[in-house]
Amino acid sequence: MKIPDKIDLRDYIKLVGELEAQEIHSAGKWRDELLAKALGDEEVTGDTLPWGKVKEYFRLRPSEVTVWAGMNGHRKSMATGMVALDLAHQGKRIAIASLEMKPAETLWRMCLQASGIAHGKPSKGFVDDFTDFADEHILIYDQLDSIATEKVLGFVNYVGSELKCNHIFLDSLAKCGIGVENREGESDFINNLAWSAKHLGTHIHLVSHVRKPHSAGEEYVPSKFDVKGNSAIVDLADNLIVCWADKRRENLKHLPSLDDKQLEYMNNTFDQKLIVAKQRHGAWEGTIGLYSHHSLQFTANKGKSIEYDLTVRNDSVTVCNDN
Repeated sequence: MKIPDKIDLRDYIKLVGELEAQEIHSAGKWRDELLAKALGDEEVTGDTLPWGKVKEYFRLRPSEVTVWAGMNGHRKSMATGMVALDLAHQGKRIAIASLEMKPAETLWRMCLQASGIAHGKPSKGFVDDFTDFADEHILIYDQLDSIATEKVLGFVNYVGSELKCNHIFLDSLAKCGIGVENREGESDFINNLAWSAKHLGTHIHLVSHVRKPHSAGEEYVPSKFDVKGNSAIVDLADNLIVCWADKRRENLKHLPSLDDKQLEYMNNTFDQKLIVAKQRHGAWEGTIGLYSHHSLQFTANKGKSIEYDLTVRNDSVTVCNDN
């Protein structure tokens, strides 16, 4: 409905009220949902993460925003890349704006993760199969470095409304055209993302950073209170996942031998933690402990990669070529 250029304030308020009337419903509209909760048979909805052990605890639902936060070098992009790959493998349509990495590098890392090989590089045949698979399921925004906020939002709304993408990945907030101290701009941006997710029915993933700890080093495990920028980033997001890599464990792997204390540490820790610090529409919050695999995957079982069958052609190919 077009609003006239000149309109009395009272008429304007009445007009807006008429537009909003279509969003007002009596409480009975939600009867079935209330009964499902009461009977305990409420369906678990949303797309799953790659790790089966959290399937019933955490889901990526339509119309939500998930913030993936962490310190530099704590594998935020690697984790979200694997999540994007797995969602594509579930048959979802994915759009990625990796503003800190060239498109070919983003896809190559996902190709390595898809191969699951511990040594060497994927064969030409596997790369062809991966490219065919990615061509069907993954769209890449061919931009690098900081771009205007309006362009980012334009990308989000275009791939969501016109290209029907189920998941949109933005890596990262620091490259979305908002000044370092522009807290109001950050609030407006996350508000716009939340609005877009709701109205497009898509899930938006936003990679962000956390503040450097005042005293502790990289052994410090950040919380939701450490996310850099406006508090609205956490407040308005539906989910927050903090990525933390165990650098001590990583260093111990390179030692020729370990004493008893070090061995105990290795046996009781994980390479990577994904800490679900907020889940607005789910009861569970907690830590997903994972191991690093040479294919750049994160796995629930040490030394065992997740297998992805991405073949979309009829001819068989060799997955690994060590030469």
